[in-house]
Amino acid sequence: MIILSYSTINMLKISSHNWLNKQMGIEVPDNEHFRNGKRLHRIIQDHVGGIKEHENLKHINYKFKYVERVDFDPKCRIWYKVNDKYGIHGYVDGFDPDTKKILEIKTGSTMWGIKKFIDSPQRKIYGLAKPSYEETVLITTVNDSEWKNIPPKTMTVPITEKDKEEAIEWIMEGIEIIEKGEFTGGLDEDGKCRDRFCYYGVNCQFKDR
Repeated sequence: MIILSYSTINMLKISSHNWLNKQMGIEVPDNEHFRNGKRLHRIIQDHVGGIKEHENLKHINYKFKYVERVDFDPKCRIWYKVNDKYGIHGYVDGFDPDTKKILEIKTGSTMWGIKKFIDSPQRKIYGLAKPSYEETVLITTVNDSEWKNIPPKTMTVPITEKDKEEAIEWIMEGIEIIEKGEFTGGLDEDGKCRDRFCYYGVNCQFKDR
């Protein structure tokens, strides 16, 4: 079975040549942005998971019974079998079986708005994979570890049957790219990747050497 993820399908849709980088086992370069995002996730997850409270997160009242404690925490893995050939998996930031809520944390240079969260295919996939859950809670923040000036914001969006239908449609669009073998997305007419935001960065096998 071919196991996909939200990030893989998103990559296929944006720049499908990166599927070939993935199949070749090319390493994604580490950078400060990703390291900082992981650090902020850990602080927030510790706070809402009741592990270690943070002084500047006291305005966040949500609590989750389970949060990721390590990278790719098996307790937070989600799985959905699309068909006999494909499945999709991922890892939620947290969830609570009592309140039927899923946690999603987004960090970056700007905060997410409600429309972006409602439209998020990732949110819809999580709802598809955890069908008994009713809501997704977003905690969105700028890259500020102390949050003295701009505190994180929270919002809650219900998981609907329409969300699940749209998640399946979005997944199937990605699978269609694989089935058709269309892996030239993001390359110029010479078959080269000149995208400075390429997911595989300097390691991309389609960069000029």
